[in-house]
Amino acid sequence: MLVHGGLPARRSWTRQQELEARWSLLIPSRRGFAPSPAAPRQDFLVDADDLVQCIENIDGGAHLVGFSYGGLGMCIAAGRRPSRVRSLTLIEVPLWTAARSDDSVRRLAAVADRFTAGESDAATEREFFAMAGIDRRILEAENDDLAQALELAHNLRSPWEASPRFDRIVEAAIPALIVSGNHTPAIEVLCDAVAARMGGQRVRLSGAGHAVQRVPGFNAVLEEFLTAAERSPHT
Repeated sequence: MLVHGGLPARRSWTRQQELEARWSLLIPSRRGFAPSPAAPRQDFLVDADDLVQCIENIDGGAHLVGFSYGGLGMCIAAGRRPSRVRSLTLIEVPLWTAARSDDSVRRLAAVADRFTAGESDAATEREFFAMAGIDRRILEAENDDLAQALELAHNLRSPWEASPRFDRIVEAAIPALIVSGNHTPAIEVLCDAVAARMGGQRVRLSGAGHAVQRVPGFNAVLEEFLTAAERSPHT
């Protein structure tokens, strides 16, 4: 199951379509993103409720791959139903609380919070879009999906409120892969901290900024991890 972040699913996972030759893919659209129901804001707690329902209905459970904000609800769902999760892959997920003591992470989180609250100046906006790997010119194009994504980006539950049950994920021995794009030092610190909390495998793939799944070698890394997870005692 591939769970998108702040851009629509079809734009987030285009390069993973080739995996359908070897894996059964489920690519949901989170609430607020067409064709799913409309929503007043992005809310990872709502996402978690929806994802729990999804994985409960998958025979044998699912491998979960979460990108950016979409990975927050995924982690919470995994903590609620660890027996239904075959593995977890987190791509630059903003689990700020995992590195709350680091100054660089707190500064990055503050930039994100100002932007999503609609309180950012031009400099903060540029910094946010650079960190998120988003070209503002694309968002300003006449495209309903992207206009919807930009509107939702300014109204969401803060990642600071995310408190996944890392203890349950670790106790269940769920294989974890934490991936980053080696483009922002604070994100590297954050991903290191998340990997430490989960006892997960840590990978850095440069070349695509925040959207690490667009790096040509990403699919090979993911498949190697998923294949190993299939042999794990947990699964």
